[in-house]
Amino acid sequence: MIGLRARRARAGLLRLRRRLGFERNALRRDVDRRQRAVGVGAAAVFAVAAPPACATVASMAYAAGVRAERAEAAGHHRITARVAGIERQDDGEQRYTYARLAWTAPDGSAHSAVIAAGRTTRLGAALRIWVDERGEMSRRPQDRAGTVAGAVFAGAGAAGAAALPPLAVYLLVRRRCDRDREEMWDAAWARLDRPHIG
Repeated sequence: MIGLRARRARAGLLRLRRRLGFERNALRRDVDRRQRAVGVGAAAVFAVAAPPACATVASMAYAAGVRAERAEAAGHHRITARVAGIERQDDGEQRYTYARLAWTAPDGSAHSAVIAAGRTTRLGAALRIWVDERGEMSRRPQDRAGTVAGAVFAGAGAAGAAALPPLAVYLLVRRRCDRDREEMWDAAWARLDRPHIG
């Protein structure tokens, strides 16, 4: 069983090597070698440029996220609001339920807001909400998971941006090589079409 897996792995590596053009093949033309060399060079440029770009951008995004966490944590508070009223709307196809929340901000001022609610919402029910420094209802402040996710996405975007220039160069060279191959095919067919006198 191990021998079979080893043979399959070796065959897969040989196929990959052949596909990438690293095997010695008398049928491989100069244009094929040129395209392969540019492809290997583009991959090398990406391998050198992507890690530092990814690390730098991810680090900057993480630092900005940590600063946002601290700023939002200082200006946001979680308080308990009460359902002061319930309003239901029926448009014939769907039914909507809205709840009016009322709460007292940390500075003692009274506030209210209307939110979409479930059908099981009851008058007087308590809900935990986030408020900003003015006491107005706000979104949940950024947490560490959001910071890490933002850093990961920023790093992935930087890696993608680092891949674009070498990929563009490779595609341009490949297009030129494809044109050269087509011209070689046309010339070879033209030679075959010539009448042989003999």
